[in-house]
Amino acid sequence: MRYILIFLLLLQFGILSPSQVIGQQRPQLPATPQDTLISGLDTVTVNTPQGDIETTIKYSARDSIQFEVDRKVVHLYGDAKINYGSISLDAAYIEIDYDSNMLTATPLTDSTGSDIGVPVFVDGSEKYAAKRISYNFKTKKGRIAEVVTQQGEGYIHGEIVKKNENNEAFIYHAKYTTCNLEHPHFYIDARRIKAIPNSKIMSGPFNLVISDIPTPVGFLFGLFPTPKSQRRASGVIVPSYGESNAQGFYLRGGGYYFAWNDYIGTRLTGDIYSLGGYNVTVDNSYRKRYAYSGNLNIQYQYFKNDEADIAASLSTNDLLSSLPPSTKTFWINWSHTPEQKPGRGRFTASVNAGSTLHQRLHYTNTTQYLSPTFNSSISYQKNITNTPFSYTAKLRQGQNSNGTMNFVLPDLSFSMSQVSISELFSDAPSTGRWYEQFTFGYGFTANNTISNVPTTRTAPSGLSTESVVGLAAAAERDTGTISLDDFGRLWRNGRRAADHSFQLGLGSYKVMKYLNFSPSVSYAESWVDRKFTYTYNPDQNQVEIDTANFGRVYRYNAGASLSTNIYGTVYVKGKRVEAIRHLLRPSISYNYTPDFGNERYGFYQTVQTGVNSDTQVPIYQTLSRFGSGASVPGRGLQSAMSFSLQNSVEMKVRSKSDSTENAFEKVSLINNLGLSGSYNFAADSLNLSTISLNMNTTLLKVINLNFSSTFDPYKISDDGIRINEYVFDINQFKLARLTNANLSLTASLNPQARRSETTAPTNLPDLQQNNNPFMPEYVDFKIPWTLNVDFTLYYAPAQTATAEDRFNKTFGVNGSVNLTEKWKVTYNANYDFTNNNISYSQVSIYRDLHCWDMSITWIPFGFQRGYNLTINARSSLLRDLKLTKRNYSSGLY
Repeated sequence: MRYILIFLLLLQFGILSPSQVIGQQRPQLPATPQDTLISGLDTVTVNTPQGDIETTIKYSARDSIQFEVDRKVVHLYGDAKINYGSISLDAAYIEIDYDSNMLTATPLTDSTGSDIGVPVFVDGSEKYAAKRISYNFKTKKGRIAEVVTQQGEGYIHGEIVKKNENNEAFIYHAKYTTCNLEHPHFYIDARRIKAIPNSKIMSGPFNLVISDIPTPVGFLFGLFPTPKSQRRASGVIVPSYGESNAQGFYLRGGGYYFAWNDYIGTRLTGDIYSLGGYNVTVDNSYRKRYAYSGNLNIQYQYFKNDEADIAASLSTNDLLSSLPPSTKTFWINWSHTPEQKPGRGRFTASVNAGSTLHQRLHYTNTTQYLSPTFNSSISYQKNITNTPFSYTAKLRQGQNSNGTMNFVLPDLSFSMSQVSISELFSDAPSTGRWYEQFTFGYGFTANNTISNVPTTRTAPSGLSTESVVGLAAAAERDTGTISLDDFGRLWRNGRRAADHSFQLGLGSYKVMKYLNFSPSVSYAESWVDRKFTYTYNPDQNQVEIDTANFGRVYRYNAGASLSTNIYGTVYVKGKRVEAIRHLLRPSISYNYTPDFGNERYGFYQTVQTGVNSDTQVPIYQTLSRFGSGASVPGRGLQSAMSFSLQNSVEMKVRSKSDSTENAFEKVSLINNLGLSGSYNFAADSLNLSTISLNMNTTLLKVINLNFSSTFDPYKISDDGIRINEYVFDINQFKLARLTNANLSLTASLNPQARRSETTAPTNLPDLQQNNNPFMPEYVDFKIPWTLNVDFTLYYAPAQTATAEDRFNKTFGVNGSVNLTEKWKVTYNANYDFTNNNISYSQVSIYRDLHCWDMSITWIPFGFQRGYNLTINARSSLLRDLKLTKRNYSSGLY
């Protein structure tokens, strides 16, 4: 009755008029009862805050709106639209039944017999397109026939869909795919599927269908997460299968991903091999927006190799014979990077450590396998606000492939940036006096270095261990491991030092208006925990060493530099070239360092180390009193004058891109052409150093040319020893002797640079994927082609009559070509002209299969030679749906 009253009120006030729709034509529909009210209004809004209807219903139609008052039914014809809260419905025809609270939508048939106005139903983030939609807006249940709906990255095609009050969909005779075509290239065929919005899709038994061809690939059930954008879900990680040369068949990378919250996620994966080995990996990624991000990866591996001894005698398989016996290894990778914020401390970590053999037994690329050293550091750095002071606390560790480990525990530093000396003693404003340019800075570093190799108790440089008395014998140990029981001994054998540096700035001054004069002075001091005093014992013919627990080493020097800029311009006034400018930057500097080898400094000691057995003449040596671990200044007086001459040439030309008559642009002809060297006045011979000549420029805006060479001004003897005689001879046009030269040419051609996009940071940690040296992270089909070439030439002429000139020539090329919009080829090759072989090459072919990707990679030569064929679904939701065939010899895998 309430709806009848509403309609009568609308008629009474003239809002609706039956005469407005007389004579209108509509598509043919089933006959309606005679008791009808027809209207042609575009939009009608009905406010019914009470009863079964919870909010305002807004509906409109392009053709007409028809009311059946007695049945409480509204018919909408032509581009019908309904909005009811978060629900919207568009179709060619919609029926609203207020008595049963039902919405029914269907398409209409045009004159050609085709369906037009297919119903589209939207409920919040869910969207359905179907031939017929029925929805109860009271119970929020619906039934949809011949539906296509999107769930996350996937699409569901269903014969019948039922929707309950929890917004869950039950699909019968369903097809699930990530292909967005009406007729998908592939799909997962299941009789029943349940879709929980923004959560997951579950199915019963299913199989994979490709190009309408059923395949035997499938399972008893399926679970496909469909989380909201920027959210992750926990789930199973499907392993990959294959065969290892040393460990047999394997299942690798299988496990589970735990999405704990918006800040941290964990991948727990494992590998298992048919010959008995296994590997367990825990990978944690974390991120806090605008604060920090990081990753912690822990690996534990059991490498089983029972056939190593047998394989050593076989010539058919050299790999097993070169591998160690069964062993257990571990490895830790931790990286932590904070966001830089003013006034706050900065904690960073880069840890890369573990068992020595782990990186050779469990690696993913050639660089990791061949890397000789691994370094780790954990540090905290703080700049004290509104002061020039800062401090850093750091822990460092390093290890190499032979098992040597070094630790710096701890490494502390404190520094003061350079400030004006006048500001330290007075708050008065600057008056511009020359001495107000003086600045002062300070740096302090203290560290403790320990090692699992007993190098701290060896004899000083120049002495053998047998000729020394007073050094405790260091116990030999296994350098591959370190236990806590050895920590005390390692700490006692460690080296502790504290370094002080003082930065004194004396300012810069103008001389003769055009010259820049800059004096300088520096001082540094080191405190060490060990200082030696040597005494020769003639009875035992040995050197006795007395070790003190503290030593002080200092160094200082002074100098000055003089520089200027000289400009020269030649006006051409040609058709395109306006002028050529030459910039010349000469510079000379002087540096004085005293002879710290003088015994008055106490850094070195000249001591008798033995007696010549033939002549009985005493043998003397000058030894450092601080061993090899301390930073001791070198011996000999330094009074050197350094010089350099830098040139650049550029041309001013008329711009082609600007039609304006006075529009010019600069073109660089020579970016830099430099000459440098030094002359030591204190040396008794060979005062002049070698001369360095280098040049770099850009040719045709795409070719970078770099040239460097070294010249020796002195002659050499027949034995290749430099003699104190200049090569310079003006009559024979000889200036100096070329010792080596290097030429490098590189060119990069790219008609369309890849566009970079900046995205706002999120809290979500990155999901780390297993690295595959054959597979790139991204293939851009939009760039038509790229070409990068490089050529390097190294030349070292023979220095003696018996030697030969040395030539090293290498050529490299890499790039990509898009054969079509769907086919892409990339290539990479390097040729060594010296050895006449291809040092490295790789060819990859990629095919865009719309919702699939195919890649073929072939490495014909080198350490990782082999091939890899992969066909995989493009969507990250179905990244485990792939077919891989590979055969390559990159070690174990």
